[in-house]
This record gives sequence, structure tokens and C-alpha cells, in this order.
Amino acid sequence: MGNHRDAEITEMVVVLDKRWEDNLNGAVEQLKALGMEIFKADDDTSVVEGTAESFRVHEIEKLECVNYVRKIMTYIADYPTGDPRDKDGVEDDD
Repeated sequence: MGNHRDAEITEMVVVLDKRWEDNLNGAVEQLKALGMEIFKADDDTSVVEGTAESFRVHEIEKLECVNYVRKIMTYIADYPTGDPRDKDGVEDDD
């Protein structure tokens, strides 16, 4: 077994800018365009929860629709063989 590091993922809570409180869908589309996987989007609180590759956090923070990003947790993901995100490829058991 080798050291598997397909991606470093950050779980985060994104607080949207007040100017975007009536356009949650537009903000969610911008976040998705930067590769954020959305778990929950709350229109009442203008908060979006999800994950993205860690290198994307800085770009997400700079979006016009974003007021603040709270990073919850960062972890290393190892995707299974066959998953398009797998960077290990087929493993050799030698």
C-alpha cells in the first residue's frame, strides 16, 4: 500500500454577501463553477455548506457573492480505482 493523496479537500461554510441574499441560486452556481460540492444551501441565513479542493478556497473567498468562508475541516481523499478523480491508477500488489 502506497501513500494515497488524490486530493486535499476542505469542508467549509460559506456566508454570502448581503447583496446576494435574494440570489442564492446565482451564488450557488458561482460556487459550483469553482468546483464546490454543495451539501446544503440555506436561503434564510444566506449560508452554503459543502466541500471543495483546498487549493480552491482562496478563489472562493474572492468571489463577489462571498462574505466569509469558515473552514471546518481539511482531509486527504483517496478515490477508488475507476473513479475519474483517482490519481493512483491500478494498484500493483507487489
